[in-house]
Amino acid sequence: MGEMILASLSKIWHLVPIVMAIVLFKIFLNKKSNKDRIKKNEENEKQGLSLVSRTMKKYEDSGYTVINSALDDFGIDLLCSKDDKTLLIKCSSDTQSKSISSEDIIAFHTNAKKYIKSNDLEPKNVEFRYGILYRDVLDKSAIKILTNDSYNCKYMVL
Repeated sequence: MGEMILASLSKIWHLVPIVMAIVLFKIFLNKKSNKDRIKKNEENEKQGLSLVSRTMKKYEDSGYTVINSALDDFGIDLLCSKDDKTLLIKCSSDTQSKSISSEDIIAFHTNAKKYIKSNDLEPKNVEFRYGILYRDVLDKSAIKILTNDSYNCKYMVL
């Protein structure tokens, strides 16, 4: 049995460096992409285009009516509505890796639910969005919540 395993490994040993090279190349590209996103965000900020204003434009271009005032009490940056659908959006310009945790997402979710209740919105027509610069700002606990459908909250990379 041991000889069979060794014989199999001796036939595929040359694939190990190739797989390692692919993984390292992917990590390199991901870090480069994140740096490019941070640099582009800094350029946009210098031009007066915050993450919130860019998100606002994205949804306006998609046909949504966007409101960005009088929502600060609830920690919500934007309210977007189109037909029966309403989106409550929180934007985070954090650039440090793993800086957004599950506590941040839960706080947004809790505040958004309070907003729904205080404004007599139909919960089934409301969705939550968390806008970020790149995926690596989310730690594992935040990703777990954002991929759990019961929270009705998704993240979007802008």
